[in-house]
Amino acid sequence: MSEEQEQSKQDTQEYGKVINLNAKEEEKPQKEQLTVDGQKVLPYITLNILPVAKPRMTQRDKWQKRPVVEKYWRYKDDLKMLCFLCRWMPKEDLDVQFVLPMPKSWSERKKKKMDGQPHKQRPDLDNLIKGFKDALLIEDSHVHTYQNMKKIWGREGAIILKR
Repeated sequence: MSEEQEQSKQDTQEYGKVINLNAKEEEKPQKEQLTVDGQKVLPYITLNILPVAKPRMTQRDKWQKRPVVEKYWRYKDDLKMLCFLCRWMPKEDLDVQFVLPMPKSWSERKKKKMDGQPHKQRPDLDNLIKGFKDALLIEDSHVHTYQNMKKIWGREGAIILKR
């Protein structure tokens, strides 16, 4: 036996069970996580879909479909499909960013200035979140934390999810 092993054996006999706090196993460098086709797994997923706020619906919308309601139902179906393809499921704490497209009428100078800036107009953030949760969750009461919920301006509409 080596001297260290004998010393630890004596310490154990004298003091009972001894925990060596400095004894860390050698940390192995973690391999990069890769997708099936060999691409690096990033911490965020970008879904190229225009975010749609949940509209106020009535019983009448079941038989007399309004365009805003039909747009919302298409959004729900498309969002479900994209999340299924990305293999993303909502967790108990949501971290979602909604990127809303800039109007085509804006000048290129204004677009550069506003790209990534907070979106302070309609639709409301809470309605975007309701539409998102309604599309993906059967029961949304288990979501207890909203991490980084925001809506920002972008060149094209998108939803950015934390993996």
